[in-house]
Amino acid sequence: MSTPTSDTPDKSADEHLYDSSLNSPSYETVETGTVSVPVIVETPEERAERLKLLQEELEKVEEEIVTLRQVLGAKVRRAAEIKRQMGITPFQEFKQDLQHGFKSIQDSDAMQKTNERLTHMKERITSTSAYQKTNEKIHDINDKITHSTAYQKTSSAVKTASEKTSAAFTTVGSTVSRKLSDVRNSTAFKSMEEKVGGAVANVKAKVAGSKSENNFEEALIEETKGANSESAESKPDEKIPL
Repeated sequence: MSTPTSDTPDKSADEHLYDSSLNSPSYETVETGTVSVPVIVETPEERAERLKLLQEELEKVEEEIVTLRQVLGAKVRRAAEIKRQMGITPFQEFKQDLQHGFKSIQDSDAMQKTNERLTHMKERITSTSAYQKTNEKIHDINDKITHSTAYQKTSSAVKTASEKTSAAFTTVGSTVSRKLSDVRNSTAFKSMEEKVGGAVANVKAKVAGSKSENNFEEALIEETKGANSESAESKPDEKIPL
């Protein structure tokens, strides 16, 4: 017995997925090489809505950036105030930054590798026969120079000249000190010192006993003339030793 067939065939499940009555998004296929990538096509309204949301998010992010900058500025000012109270000057801070920078460079992997390479190169150079022979020749030349007669004479002459110069300076200093002591203890120096002291005392006494403003200069001139006349009349008993 045969099964009755309908004039209109039924749609399969795959055909229902692509039915034109369904509201599915529109796609465009863009070929990149051998792979086809679907690209979503937006309507002008959807694009405007998406740009509006992005604009709002951007404004929020910029506001947060401004707030963070203000907070950071306040923290920087507070740190500067604390350093000033601790006595840390900008120069000291700059010096510490340089020290930390140098230490970071020294502790870096690149610096360590460079030092290792330089050390290895130095060991290779010093272990070569050419370096050893050159070093031995330099030592031999140095020994010959230091043990030569000319070097010994020159060294002895320089040593003797240094000792004589030191002794001469010591002798000159002692002689000058002794001469100055003799001058201060001489009769002529003491007599001159007494005369100067007496003249100053007389001038002060004359000024103290007068009310005129010009009496000091007049008394000083008068006392000087008197002292000069006394010195011209009397001969010194002793000469100042030189």
